[in-house]
Amino acid sequence: MYKPTGYEGELITASRAQELTEPYQKRERDLECRKNNLVHAEFFGLHLFKKLIDQYGDRCVGFRVYYGLRTEDHSGSRPVFGSGRDTSRLVIIPVDSEGDDILTETKLGLKDMAAPAEAMAGGPICPHVCGK
Repeated sequence: MYKPTGYEGELITASRAQELTEPYQKRERDLECRKNNLVHAEFFGLHLFKKLIDQYGDRCVGFRVYYGLRTEDHSGSRPVFGSGRDTSRLVIIPVDSEGDDILTETKLGLKDMAAPAEAMAGGPICPHVCGK
């Protein structure tokens, strides 16, 4: 059975990153024709990663990135959730040394208690909030 080490993935050059992202970004016309919002990139702050790492301590050896989908209106300066077009979004979940997602909310079964923040989603998106 595979066990994560914390060294998964690879560091790549800027040109390789561009080679990987350009084909996806060229799909814009197709996505817009299907009435979907296009997201080129999503930003997640270092402090939120640190909060998740601190919350789980040594149990967290890395993160798994899932693709999600929600309805968003992008006509204004900030997305409005719950109306508009389907929008692909990232969901980032801490992973333990066994390769399992670290999520406890579904195991607790306490519907009246406030659920802990155990994952990340909803980072500012590009287009809209982009650097150079």
